[in-house]
Amino acid sequence: MADGSGEDATGSGLTSHGVEALKEMERLGILFDVSHLGVSGVAHVLELATRPVMATHSSARALRDHHRNLTDEQIRGVAGTGGVICVNFLAAFLTENAREATLDHLLDHIEHIVGVAGIDHVGLGPDFMDEVLRDLTPPCCEGVSSSGIDNRAVIPGLAGPGGLPLVGEGLLARGLPEADVRKILGGNVHRLFGKALA
Repeated sequence: MADGSGEDATGSGLTSHGVEALKEMERLGILFDVSHLGVSGVAHVLELATRPVMATHSSARALRDHHRNLTDEQIRGVAGTGGVICVNFLAAFLTENAREATLDHLLDHIEHIVGVAGIDHVGLGPDFMDEVLRDLTPPCCEGVSSSGIDNRAVIPGLAGPGGLPLVGEGLLARGLPEADVRKILGGNVHRLFGKALA
């Protein structure tokens, strides 16, 4: 239906099947996710969308120039549809040296996207790859990587859902109001789902 983010050089948008899929998804109230689309595909979706779209696990390209992250223009575009950008926790998408990623890198991406999109359009999309890969039976996933990134590098304390309170605590420590933190931690996604499924 479209080229992925690793294929940006093709410059292609949605295929005719992708255009029809977007129309049908909107008719059925299914949210369209742009997190794995290439630049032209995201632009095409934002041009055609008549309902909110979502980025379920994408970080800010302005802070980490990786094809899986969204540019500020794309972030504004998703927010402009009424959608939500859920920040990816995968260390390789947060900083160049994934093995040195910290909670502060993640919080920087969240705050950047809040600054670009507005507080009502930011959520969390952890993408706990390390946990998923550890749950699969070895040796199937030894040394697995995608797009040349280290899927096993994690932010200390955030290898799985048990560490999620660290995000809320970190945002509060940076001075975000509790009401805004609640929006980021799930309120915005909950609101979007309620609207999409209504």
